Amino acid sequence: MYASSLIELVRCHLGPEDAAVTPPRAASLREALARLADPRRRRGIRHSLASLVSVLVAGVACGYTGPLAIAQAAGWDQALLAAHGTRRNPVTGLHEPPSASTLGRLPALLDAGQLEAGLSGWAAAAALGAGLAARVAARRASKKEKQQEGRRRRKPPAAKALREVRPDGWVRAAPGHPWLDPAVAGGPQRVPARPAVAVDGKERKLAKVAGKPKVHLLAAVTHVAGLVIGQDKVAKSGKANEVTHFRPLLEPLPLDGVLVTADAMQTTRDNARFLRQVKRAHFLWPVLGNQPGLHAALDALDWDSTPVAAATVDTARGRIETRTIRVLPVPEGADFPGAKQALLIERYVTVKKNGQWVMRNCEAVLYITSLAPCDGTPEDLLAHVRGHWMVEHLHWLRDVIWNEDKSLIRTGSAPQVISALTNLVITRFRIQGVTSYAEETRRNAQNPRRALQLLDLSPG
Repeated sequence: MYASSLIELVRCHLGPEDAAVTPPRAASLREALARLADPRRRRGIRHSLASLVSVLVAGVACGYTGPLAIAQAAGWDQALLAAHGTRRNPVTGLHEPPSASTLGRLPALLDAGQLEAGLSGWAAAAALGAGLAARVAARRASKKEKQQEGRRRRKPPAAKALREVRPDGWVRAAPGHPWLDPAVAGGPQRVPARPAVAVDGKERKLAKVAGKPKVHLLAAVTHVAGLVIGQDKVAKSGKANEVTHFRPLLEPLPLDGVLVTADAMQTTRDNARFLRQVKRAHFLWPVLGNQPGLHAALDALDWDSTPVAAATVDTARGRIETRTIRVLPVPEGADFPGAKQALLIERYVTVKKNGQWVMRNCEAVLYITSLAPCDGTPEDLLAHVRGHWMVEHLHWLRDVIWNEDKSLIRTGSAPQVISALTNLVITRFRIQGVTSYAEETRRNAQNPRRALQLLDLSPG
């Protein structure tokens, strides 16, 4: 549905030198919206479907959390209403804003599957291209260089005082953290060359009506840029959960050579066979209690004598965090399709509390992956594990900025449609390099023309 806009945005972000990794430009967003099947009865239609969806998307970009708020704010000037394509009154000749009742009914009538299919089919190819990852890596490197330059001019952070150095040159970020060889310790800004996708679900807590199951949405998000390339509703009928919807979500996506991360729920043999044999993709999953035999086999490996292969130390956001990774071959008796390596990820976090630095937590998690040693370095594997957080950030944004869990929208396909529109706006913000989402929505609300330009909704 909004695919052509996303493709064009990714094209602008990549630049002409990356045209080979981007599909050819298709119809404009306006044309794509016009091709949607209108679920409304023909009698009484005042505004075109494309114009109504255009207004909804712009409203979400302004931070409004429901159709009523969007309708109340949509008293825009004639130029904006014309750009959205709203109805022109035949008597006065003026463009009219859609009413609250019209915008309120529309999300429940739209075909959520058609919307999600359009987003997946058009956005995935560009979002998973190597060119986008390279550009994001360059942007992060430039940002890091500026931050380091600023730090050199300022007083060193207080966390630096906890750093210890042994006579043999080994260091640790804080007491209780592991001693590290400086050769394996680095920062958290690494961007692997291999594209990766995180899969995780989120429940809309209040989207429940007439005793039916709550609306649960499973999404696929790229690691590097955080672009939403797929979403599917879980438990459409009968018994279903995130595991049963893993395959339907990923089946239409171009995942050849892509690494897929997920939580421990998806660590199953069927999912591993699907990725390796059907999609020719790779997996990197945690191994917990849902796979007791596999967990016992990996836990029995000689981790104590295995050196740390890579580590990251981060002293930002008022805390000190150390992550380490140890890598061993998967034991022969593990019996997990396509598994090549076992990983032990350890995480140590120290925070400042009441003026004192204290160790908050220390945890260790086993992972399994189909990547062979020649397919990625330990530094890449550690970055991929950390990159899975991008899907959690998506869920956090939808809850905190757009108040999704407090929303009372719950009729028909409306919850999924509104979530899809929010995903589209977040994807657009991320492509633009937005870092303060609340500030961006306020700017759009103050100047609705920014939302129109930001989402590329205007004709041509």
